[in-house]
Parts: sequence; C-alpha cells; structure tokens
Amino acid sequence: MDKEAIKKELIDKSNDILTKYSEPDVVEDISVMNMSAKTVFLGSLKIFNTEIVPNVIKDLNRQLKGYGELIVRDQRVTPCCSPSYIHISFNITIKN
Repeated sequence: MDKEAIKKELIDKSNDILTKYSEPDVVEDISVMNMSAKTVFLGSLKIFNTEIVPNVIKDLNRQLKGYGELIVRDQRVTPCCSPSYIHISFNITIKN
C-alpha cells in the first residue's frame, strides 16, 4: 500500500469537492495513523454554506468509499470572531 499516494488522492478529491461547491477552504494535509493491523487516514473540510452540507457528504461517501472503511461526521462550529461553519471530518481505515 502506497500511503503517500493514497494521502495525495484524498487531498485532491477533497479539494475537488470544495471547488465543485465554490467553498473557500483548502485541504492541505491528511493525517495518517499507522498501527500494526491497520492504517487510518483522517481528513476534514470546512463548509460555510450550510445548504450544501448533505451534497458534500454524499460526494465524500461516493468518492472515498473505495479505499476502506469510511466514517463521515459533521458538526456545526460557531467561533467567536469569524463566520460559523460546518466541520466535516472523515476517517478511512485500511487493513494492512
């Protein structure tokens, strides 16, 4: 398994989804957790337009499900000094 290639593909696919919906955020990195029996890739996106959240989640599920076990979560974030957004996180578990 080429972890760096998978990481790059996940970053590219995440950014393609953000671009598709004209979101200003950019995914710069994906975290990788290496364990003896599995590898977990962790990523997140900021979505400012709450109306598109269901579509973004659908696109993530469709684009990323082929890598391994996929979990997608979303949570509203309301910072004190900037616009609120939806934080969408995903993790993909691939057995070694």
